[in-house]
Amino acid sequence: MTDGHAYRAQLTLRRLLPEKVKMLGRLARLAFQPPPPPAPAIAQAQLEGCVLLTDRLEMLRRLPKGGRVCELGTYRGDFARMILEAVQPDELHLVDVSFALCGQDVLDHPAVRLHQTTTTAFLGASAVADFDWIYVDADHGYEAVVADIACAKRRVKPSGLLVFNDFARIVRPGFGVFGVHQAVCEFAAAEGWAVAYLSMGGEALYDIALRRPVG
Repeated sequence: MTDGHAYRAQLTLRRLLPEKVKMLGRLARLAFQPPPPPAPAIAQAQLEGCVLLTDRLEMLRRLPKGGRVCELGTYRGDFARMILEAVQPDELHLVDVSFALCGQDVLDHPAVRLHQTTTTAFLGASAVADFDWIYVDADHGYEAVVADIACAKRRVKPSGLLVFNDFARIVRPGFGVFGVHQAVCEFAAAEGWAVAYLSMGGEALYDIALRRPVG
């Protein structure tokens, strides 16, 4: 089995495992994985136009209607359903290694396009900037988020958005190590994308949206 197939099989298994089993896996990883270094600061100039929102649904209400949208990692389809209702995209591309747990109403929606593969395989298949925004909610490990960013940043149209779920630094039992905060801060500091939205959430699991510069 190739590394790509092995990783896909691992993700599929993790998706389908009971929550208690997944928590034991997170605890095991936390025991052997060192905490990440402090994340770099995002420059104040990149934050000046940021809008602070109560939750991610409020963010959806402020996004333009229609368009071509992608969600990386849809799980049960709960947020995909919110996107369909609030944004009414012309196309919603859902990327996941398994849709076994996704709601049938989401799978059957006429705007939905399904891609049962890894996020990097889907995004890396084209270099065309063809999405108005991409929602990143797949593997939360640092290396995985870095890989998703490297592919996704090329697929977002100029002035489009990269939106990240669970923008948080977590190193604790039950959750393991989240690499989203580290990866996103490094990307923003290195490439200068402005922060458009920061939406609040339970347990400080925020969403952050970065806007691709024009030109």
